[in-house]
Amino acid sequence: MTRPILEIRDVTVEYASRDGPVAALEQVDLIIEEGELVCVVGPSGCGKTTLLRIIAGFIPPTEGSVRLDGSPIERPDHQRGVVFQQPALYPWLTVEENVAFGPKMRGIQKDRRRELAESHLRLVRLWEFRHKAPYELSGGMQQRVAIARVLANDPRILLMDEPFGALDALTREHLQEELLKIWKTTGKTVFFITHSVEEACYLGTRIVVMSPRPGRILTALEAPFSRQAGTQDSRTVKSSPEFVALREAVLKYIWAVET
Repeated sequence: MTRPILEIRDVTVEYASRDGPVAALEQVDLIIEEGELVCVVGPSGCGKTTLLRIIAGFIPPTEGSVRLDGSPIERPDHQRGVVFQQPALYPWLTVEENVAFGPKMRGIQKDRRRELAESHLRLVRLWEFRHKAPYELSGGMQQRVAIARVLANDPRILLMDEPFGALDALTREHLQEELLKIWKTTGKTVFFITHSVEEACYLGTRIVVMSPRPGRILTALEAPFSRQAGTQDSRTVKSSPEFVALREAVLKYIWAVET
């Protein structure tokens, strides 16, 4: 039996501008259960990243509340790990040192830091590259290091802001498979923002569709494909009638509010 890990209640966000307040989000309500992989889609500027930044504790909501495990989110901490579109690794540190950096800042002893770095680099299949500098790796490999670095802090929820958006199509599909393996291995809860409806349908256990600004949640659709991943080739899944039907259902919501 799953239980709520994240509760977003009546969240509204307004930004100040020269012409007066601009509403980015309006009365957003969302409950995420432990172990879910929730994908968020919607038109550009609908507030997806703003919502992620609130969950991360980077900015407060103008109104409403966000709670993790029942406690209000007031500032960033290691319980909510963020993976950005660009890996944002420290170029002066090795791959292993990048992954161990968070535990080091939290005062974890050196031997334990090395254990954490090794286990998570093995999880993303990059332990053999531990002594490399980030710039010596491909873009996809750098993003896997970024995921390992976040997971080394053992967050309660993994926040991903279009993490594969800057990658080529083949690398993107490969990392989708990698993420599903990591998700199934760790059991982590994931909040994943994407502009790709196909990606959302394939990765998500639920797909949250947002309206244009001010962003509101139009619907949340259940999706079965992430839990079935590995049973057949991804392209076979994505061309199946069931997958196409879900993709079209999501697109209809987006098209309806854009026209």
